[in-house]
Amino acid sequence: MSWEALAALYFGVMLVLLFGGVWIAISLGAAGILGIWIVKPALLGGLESVVWNTVDNFVLTAVPLFLFMGTIILHGGISTRFYRSVALWLNRVPGGLAQTNILSCSIFSALCGSSVATAAAVGSIAIPEMQKRGYGVRPMTGTLAAGGTLGILIPPSIPFIIYGSTVGESVGKLFVAGIIPGILMAGVFMVFLACQAKLMPQEFPSLDEAVSWRARLAGLRDLVPVVLLIALVMGGIYAGLMTPTEAAGVGAAGAVAVVALYGGLTIEVLRRSLMDTLRTNAMILFIVIGAQIMSFALVTAGIPRALVSAIESAQLAPYLVLSVVVVMYLVLGCLVDALSLMLLTLPVVFPVMKAAGFDPIWFGVVLVILLEIGLVTPPVGMNLFVIQGMAQTTLGEVAWGSLPYVVLMLVGVLMLTIFPEIALWLPRKMF
Repeated sequence: MSWEALAALYFGVMLVLLFGGVWIAISLGAAGILGIWIVKPALLGGLESVVWNTVDNFVLTAVPLFLFMGTIILHGGISTRFYRSVALWLNRVPGGLAQTNILSCSIFSALCGSSVATAAAVGSIAIPEMQKRGYGVRPMTGTLAAGGTLGILIPPSIPFIIYGSTVGESVGKLFVAGIIPGILMAGVFMVFLACQAKLMPQEFPSLDEAVSWRARLAGLRDLVPVVLLIALVMGGIYAGLMTPTEAAGVGAAGAVAVVALYGGLTIEVLRRSLMDTLRTNAMILFIVIGAQIMSFALVTAGIPRALVSAIESAQLAPYLVLSVVVVMYLVLGCLVDALSLMLLTLPVVFPVMKAAGFDPIWFGVVLVILLEIGLVTPPVGMNLFVIQGMAQTTLGEVAWGSLPYVVLMLVGVLMLTIFPEIALWLPRKMF
């Protein structure tokens, strides 16, 4: 059987299972097992090694630690404190609380690593306040859904950890590579919001209450500990003092200390944080195992190698290859959730991009931005559903509110393509 027929078989079986309502992890694993059974049945005995090597990975230990870091900050009430502190400083900036949404999402992103958790955490605080003040539905929901996407770009990022462990790249360098693009994307969002507030003032009610400098400075006590914790984690990685996994441990312990400092550390907070972490980490690990089985099947059949050879023989221009990959992720991002899409496509796409001459660290950042777009595009955009449920509005309103940010993220991909040093400069300066 040719590699093209095998590829069609693998992905055909997987899609049939997915559309039949089977969990993504089982769909991936089942398609992979079927493929191995067809190509080389003797290799089925090696699946136990694939599963063991997947879970016995020091790098993946960082995932539950970073998840715990974010959940205890959320359940301990710290996210509410820093949102209100940020709001004091942005009181007179055009856009008001909409600007606070973006900056708060950026800060929470550096504590959590999950887009959905970021959108939910900030949305739970922001939506009641914005509804009470009369903000437009689209600016309110759009800033939260799109701001939440920064959760997987600004480090620590769960997709960066999975990407690095899957393709064998440094997770520390990926984290550092996401810093400047993440800050730039947040800045671009905020500039766009300021312009939108000037053009559509009816959607952004002015905040009449005056905020004194004394109140702003007093509010820093709710912001500074969080910023110091972020600086400790990322500074340790950048300076080479800690691996990402060690930094995750320090961050988790630091988050517990910050919550205890504000008197929010209780048995119930710990229980809820640990249970949320356990559920999310189990889901992620289950998908990773299924994806690794699928990857083993693809490699066994020689599909990635054959695809690279076909592209090389066709002598396609590198940027044409990149354009095809971007379009593919834009389409699939509407149908498959971000983490599953990355794990599903990496075994095939990564060798192709590497053969085309693209830097693996740079591609990791571009890939995460493309995954971000999928989080705010229907019908499967997870952030859209989270914010829709919290705001009690229609999915269409949230999608239309998020549309300008999709365009801005595509502009971000274009800028990274023209100026790759945006992502690569900082990792090259690491110790």
